[in-house]
Amino acid sequence: MTNILYGVHGIGHGHAIRALTIARFFPQHNFLFLSDRDGYDMLFPEYNVLKLPANGSPAFKHAMPYSVAVASYLKNFLSDNQDKKKTLQAVESFQPDLAITDYESNLPWICRITGLSCLSIDHQHIARFSYPKLPFSKSFDLALLRTAIWMQFRDIRDHMIISFFNTPIKSNGRVKIFPPILRQKVLDRVSSEGDHVLAYHGYSTTSKFHQFLLSLPYPVRCYGMKENKVNANVTYKKNSTDIFLDDLASCRYVVSTAGHTLLSEALFYGKPVMAFPIRNACEQFLNGYFLEINGYGLMNDAFHPSPDILDVFEKNLDFYRKNIQETSFCGNETVVATLKQFFKTKKYIV
Repeated sequence: MTNILYGVHGIGHGHAIRALTIARFFPQHNFLFLSDRDGYDMLFPEYNVLKLPANGSPAFKHAMPYSVAVASYLKNFLSDNQDKKKTLQAVESFQPDLAITDYESNLPWICRITGLSCLSIDHQHIARFSYPKLPFSKSFDLALLRTAIWMQFRDIRDHMIISFFNTPIKSNGRVKIFPPILRQKVLDRVSSEGDHVLAYHGYSTTSKFHQFLLSLPYPVRCYGMKENKVNANVTYKKNSTDIFLDDLASCRYVVSTAGHTLLSEALFYGKPVMAFPIRNACEQFLNGYFLEINGYGLMNDAFHPSPDILDVFEKNLDFYRKNIQETSFCGNETVVATLKQFFKTKKYIV
């Protein structure tokens, strides 16, 4: 039995979904999680969780405010030493054998002080270690993201990058890309093709997104709002994991923001995606960019939906489905095997 200290980025649901999936693979081990906000709420019912402030900013009106993200980083960096002392006391009482961070920024300094072996498991580090040929207009955003990642996680040397797309990486050999980790509830469902479109926005979006949904010639089931209501062809539903996955597995295609977890689950079910990356969120742009480059769907970075983009997307649905069917989007087996070795030896072997 191993005691595992596990930090989980608290903004959004994807990080906590991945962490819960991994922890459930290893019921024989003990986990103490560090998280905040959404991550804390998702982890707390099942595991012990220390609540620590998160770096970063939720999106607002389909944009990620740089100023709020920087302010949160500075606030946490300058946080009271007394708070850090209490955190270290709680960690030491748990007596962890090793640590994992899923883009959680407290783990690096904790591991630096305690000497714990730490493994990074996330998708964001693909921006740090890969060099895609992005449009020039996105080079500044990518440079900012790389800088932010380096500043927070520069002490960590071992990385499992979880990604639905593969791309060459530049590293010292201690970084490897793995296919997505899928929760059991996703694997339990069989894909089918219905008449409805599934729409999702994980954060505050703009009226243009909803106007675009109203223009679709199909019934739309939209998640991301906090109420159930019907407006013309769009049925808005409160978040419910089982109902959401039922609708995802049986939809015609997906219209959503470009979060990695949803894209991975949609592609596993063979669903083409029209992605609307959140502005200033470069990781989401990368997801949409590689979604389009690999022929899995279409990205609308400008976020001004028009009949033209829908026409192009609809005409290429069979092309997208063919490309998706030729790729595997489940890395559970290889991820579990790698983690078993890490838990046993405290060494990341790639």
